[in-house]
Parts: sequence; structure tokens; C-alpha cells
Amino acid sequence: MYYGFDTSDENAAVGALLVYGIWRSRDTKRFKISPTVWGQVEQAVKSSSKRAMDLNDFIERLKPKLQCATIQPRWMWDGSGNTITMHADRSTGEIIQIEDKGRRVFWTQLLEDADHIVVLDRLYKRTSLIIALVRDRLEREKPLEARGLIKEEDIIDAEV
Repeated sequence: MYYGFDTSDENAAVGALLVYGIWRSRDTKRFKISPTVWGQVEQAVKSSSKRAMDLNDFIERLKPKLQCATIQPRWMWDGSGNTITMHADRSTGEIIQIEDKGRRVFWTQLLEDADHIVVLDRLYKRTSLIIALVRDRLEREKPLEARGLIKEEDIIDAEV
């Protein structure tokens, strides 16, 4: 598992993380969920990766297609530097496991270390896999969102 995606292919996970971050940061009022939304996302990823010279160019090409003005740091988290702590809920007495994600991440090191050619190749030639990885992670996060453990306002944004 790399970056929260259930895969052994790190390059595919890097591509999925980029798509995931842009998807989560999209303007939900302008880019709504419809029956064909994932087909649109898949086509946007494929066309953006085909024409991109590197991953930075891919990000810049994909953002407008998914109605993303800027990528929000809370969705850029790559899974590094986390510690697990326990918290007692005073109202119920229940002990809850909480991940402290540490400082905010902006993909600078990820983009520096990634093999841009290979990741772009995965994004273009294995687009269905990338979209499946993103959708799988979103589905795994749904129960956490329903329980209030993941909130859009939540993730490390307090220090702005």
C-alpha cells in the first residue's frame, strides 16, 4: 500500500494521489456528481497525461478539467510523518484512535522524487487502474466521513 492506495505499484499510487488531491479539491458546485462523472474524470486524466511534459504540467492541465482552482493542502497528504495517538471522548468515555498527520504536505518532495515519465505512462496507459484506486480510497473513506472522523474543514487546516 502506497499513499493510502491499495496497490504495490508506487508509480500508479503517485498518479492516483495526484488525481485524488485534485478531485477532492474541485469546486463541488461547478463539477457535480452525475452518472457519467467517472467517465469524464477518466477522459480528463487520459488527455491531460497524454499531452503533459511532466507531472507539474499534468497537474496544471487536469485542474481546469476537474474545476479545481487550487489544490487544498488537506488533500495533498501523502501518508508520511503520521503518528497514532489515543483520545478519550469525555462524553462517552470511548477511546478513539487519532492520526496526527504532522505538518502540511505540498507534494514538493513527492514531485521531486517521482519518475515523471513512468508515472505519466501509468496515468495514460493504465487510466482505469488509477481511477479504480481513487474510487477505492474514496469508498474506504466514506464510513470515516459518516462517523465524522474525516471532515473537509478538518485535516491540518487549523494553522492557516
